[in-house]
Amino acid sequence: MSARRHAVALAVSLAVGLAGSANAGPSASFEHAAAAANAIAALEFDEARRQIALGDAADPAIATEAGRLALYEGRCDEALISLGRPDVARTEAGSGLGDIARGCVRAMAATLVDTDDSHGVVIRYQDEGDRALTPLIVETVARARDAITSDLGVSWPTPTRVVVVRDLMSLSAMTGLPQKAAETTGTVAVAKWGRVTLLSPRASEHGFPWRDTLAHELTHLAVTRASAEHAPLWLQEGMAKREETRWRAPGPFDDRPSPDDVVARGLELKLTLPLDQLGPSIAMLPSADAAMVAYAEVTSFVRYFASIGGPEALPRLLLAMRTSSDTDVALRQSSGADLHTWDTRWHAYIAQRPWTPVPPIFGLGATPPDTRDLRDRMRLAELLAGRLHAVEALSELERARMTFGADDPSVRSLRAHILGTLGRREEAAPLVGDPREVAASFGPWWAIRGRWLRDDGDRAGAAGSFLEAISTDPFEVEAACETDGSGGDPVLDGAAQGLCDAARARDEPPLGRD
Repeated sequence: MSARRHAVALAVSLAVGLAGSANAGPSASFEHAAAAANAIAALEFDEARRQIALGDAADPAIATEAGRLALYEGRCDEALISLGRPDVARTEAGSGLGDIARGCVRAMAATLVDTDDSHGVVIRYQDEGDRALTPLIVETVARARDAITSDLGVSWPTPTRVVVVRDLMSLSAMTGLPQKAAETTGTVAVAKWGRVTLLSPRASEHGFPWRDTLAHELTHLAVTRASAEHAPLWLQEGMAKREETRWRAPGPFDDRPSPDDVVARGLELKLTLPLDQLGPSIAMLPSADAAMVAYAEVTSFVRYFASIGGPEALPRLLLAMRTSSDTDVALRQSSGADLHTWDTRWHAYIAQRPWTPVPPIFGLGATPPDTRDLRDRMRLAELLAGRLHAVEALSELERARMTFGADDPSVRSLRAHILGTLGRREEAAPLVGDPREVAASFGPWWAIRGRWLRDDGDRAGAAGSFLEAISTDPFEVEAACETDGSGGDPVLDGAAQGLCDAARARDEPPLGRD
């Protein structure tokens, strides 16, 4: 249930429960609690404070909203005080929020805070080492907010709050998302309680596209605010997927694979779901494949809707949703057709377009043959290379059956590393040359490419490669410590030394020594 609906339900239930006569009705406090909940959902915290102050502090409904507001503003201890009151804890809303407050208190104990007043960004870190990300987080937030405002017509209150946590347990505690669900679907960030909670890139062996992920989650906050929390899941996720790359210049791995192609493959595998039956969250779907197809469905649909309706289609829809919780009513009002009609048109578009098979590296079906052989030989090659047996390491890779993996950047970067060690860089260079020849972004692949481009005098190409590496894997020494601070990107240059220091402080063993 949404924050706004929680408050309304709480106000109604308490009004009914406390009515002592035929003339009894909801008190002013209940009305102020509902108004406060609406304001909190829209991130209008000053208005929420005003409504709470107008209510009776002894009223459980007002105490609930005071606790909710404290959660949204990152005041976890204060939230727990309000929500820990026995009369509040006995309510459904108060009990659920109290659990989140307790998780927030545990996760945020002794956190470190960086504040950028000029950009209106506040970042909390569980780990000191992650603070090296601050310049890049601030830049991403500022640029993403501008892009989202331009595309969706959303205004932004400040500050924008980001929390960087060390593990999925903390992500779960801070957001209420079950840890098992995050593990199953690969969830690394959640936009909830007025903030973005982001898993540290160091929590994954080779990171993830954390800057695009941050832009994705910021879109959720914007859509919630613009629609008064009426936007359904398919629209929330479709807009977020659309916006996650629009804050920056187009990259070599955008739309690879195409969401339309993933939908077509999902139809083959019977993994698709009707847009309005995705459940409460894509993160709660039963598998990573199901989540991938669901993301592709909503991305493809929203792009189709926006392409047909023009640049004002999405802002008009969000505006219509502010006054109606009925999606069909809002769609008809803003576009002239309901969801069923749009869904039929979109499926016709998907059916008539040619599609390209999704590369096996992305899953979506049976495990390709020879996968285990390739992974075993890669691991042995890593161990051999780490112990300075480069010739034997290369031999292992050459013996691997490469029916699968030719476009895998981890395979290519390992082979390039070994060949470079053997002084055969000319032979290795094509392995890290054209991004179109690999299936996905991978920090070490970009780092090797950047280092060799720099050695060849291509400083601009090198800087671009190091930026891509850090946008995926910022705490990998090869990515973080190769940037020399003179690549022409002021933000990256300013962050370079801090990232390198944080990467070295991890004291990760060299390749093959772990």
